[in-house]
Amino acid sequence: MLKGLANTIRGCGVFVLMMLSALSYNVSAQVLGTATNYSGSRGLAVNPSLMTTSYVYADFGLNLGVSAYNDFAYINAKDYNNLLKGNGLSDYYMNDNRYDIGFVMNKNPKYVYENLDFNVISMMLCPKGKRAYGIFVNNRVYTSGKRIPWEIPEAAIVSIEEGDYLGKNYKSENAIIGLMAWSEVGLSYSMTVYDRYSDKFDVGMTAKGLLGYVGVALNLDDVDKDIVDKNVSVIHKLNMTAAMAGPIDYEAQFADGQLFDKNRLINGLGLGFDIGVTYTNKKDEKEHGEVKRPCTFPKIQYNWRLGVSLLDVGAIRFNKNTRTYRYFSEEDKVFDISSLEGVVNFDSMMDTLNSIFYENPAEARGGDGFVMGLPTALSVQFDYNIWRGFYVNSTWVQPLRFWNYTASRPAMLTVSPRYESSFFDVSAHVSLYNYEKIILGAEVRLAFLSVGTHDIFNFIGVGESYGLDVYAAVKFNLYKGKCWKKVIKDSCWNANFR
Repeated sequence: MLKGLANTIRGCGVFVLMMLSALSYNVSAQVLGTATNYSGSRGLAVNPSLMTTSYVYADFGLNLGVSAYNDFAYINAKDYNNLLKGNGLSDYYMNDNRYDIGFVMNKNPKYVYENLDFNVISMMLCPKGKRAYGIFVNNRVYTSGKRIPWEIPEAAIVSIEEGDYLGKNYKSENAIIGLMAWSEVGLSYSMTVYDRYSDKFDVGMTAKGLLGYVGVALNLDDVDKDIVDKNVSVIHKLNMTAAMAGPIDYEAQFADGQLFDKNRLINGLGLGFDIGVTYTNKKDEKEHGEVKRPCTFPKIQYNWRLGVSLLDVGAIRFNKNTRTYRYFSEEDKVFDISSLEGVVNFDSMMDTLNSIFYENPAEARGGDGFVMGLPTALSVQFDYNIWRGFYVNSTWVQPLRFWNYTASRPAMLTVSPRYESSFFDVSAHVSLYNYEKIILGAEVRLAFLSVGTHDIFNFIGVGESYGLDVYAAVKFNLYKGKCWKKVIKDSCWNANFR
C-alpha cells in the first residue's frame, strides 16, 4: 500500500508540474488588452479610473486569460509544435533516467504562480463623457507558492532511493502557498474630477461581491529536519499553519473515489474593491463639458498619462466545510511513512499526522473558519504618445500582502510600444517577470477580436519554456466622436465646449 501511495504522490507531482510547464506566465490576465485607449471595460483589470479616459463610450464582451509560471519544470519550446503534429515530447535525462519534462536542479527555493481569469460578461457605459459605469462577472482561480523548499518538488520527481537525500539536514523558512477559486460580481464607477487647461484627473472604484469555492493555504514559517531513510524523517523544529475549504467530503473513503462533493460548492463569502486615479496631460487646453449624446464626446488626445491603482483589496471568509491546523514543535519528532498504512479518508490521514506532534490529535485543529486574502497589488501605469497613433506604455505591478493566508500574484514590469486605431491595435511587450526573467510577447486586436501572449518564443519554438500563456477577448465597442446618425448642429452647438 505504501509503495502505491508513494507512486500516486509522485505521479500527482509530475502531473502538476507538467501542467505548470504547459501553461505560462501570470501576466496575460493582468496586463494584456488594458494599455490601449480602446480597452474600455478591459481597463478595469488595472485601473477603474481608465473608463473615463477611454476612447470607447460603451462596450460589451468577454475575455479569457490562462497562465502559469514556475522556475522548476520546463519543456523545450519546440515541443509545442511537436504536440500539434501528434508527436511526443523530447527526451529529458537526469542521472541517466529519462523524464517527460526537464527540471532545474539546484538548492534555491522554488516559485510557482498560476491564474485563470474568465470574464463571462464585461460592460461599460460612459453616457455623458465625464462619468462612466461598469459591470462584470468574473470567475478566477489563483495559485501561488513562494520560497518553496527545493527538496519538495525534487522528491515529487526523483524518488528518495534514487536521489542523494539520505542522512542530510534540510532547513527552510517563510514558505507561503495559497490556492483560491472564486466568482465575483463587480460594479465600477469612474468620473472626471478636474479638467482645466492641459490637466485632467479621473478617479474610479470597483466594488466586488465574492463567492468562495476553494481556499487552501499553508504558511511554513520554519522547519528543520533530517531524512534518515526512505521512510523515516526526524523533524527537529516545525512552525506551520494550514487551512483548507472546498467541495470535499473529508470522511469519504479513499477507496470509494467519492472525495468530491458537489453539494458543498460555495464555502465562503467576501468583499473586495479596486481603486485608482489617472492624471492626463492633454495636448490642448480645451475644456469639455457633459454631452447629451455620448458619441459626440471627443477623444481627448494627450502627451502622456499616469495612473496609480490598488487592485484586489479584500478577502473571503471561508466558514463552511473548513479544516484548519497549527503545528509548533521544538523537540525531535519522528515521522515514519508506514504510519499512514491505516488511513482510509482525509480526516484519518490528518489525525495520523497530528499525532506526531500532539498526544491528542485534536490539539492540532484550529477554529471553524479562516480568512483568505485576494491577490492584492499596487499598479502604476505610464503611457506616452510618441506621434499620432504610436504610443509606449509601461506598467508596474507589485504584490502586497495584508492577510496571513493569501493567494498572490507575481511582481512584473512591462514596457509595450504600440500602434492603435479604432479598428486595429498591435503591440509588443518586454516584461521583467518576478524581477528575475525577461520575456517577450505581442498582442493584436482586429475590430472586436483580440489575442495575445507574453511569451512569443513559445510559438516559434525557441528556447526552454516554463509555460505558455494565451489571452483572447471578444468585445464590441462604440466609439467617442463617432455617431451612427448625423448630429444636428445649431447656432449654440460648440465642438470644444458644451
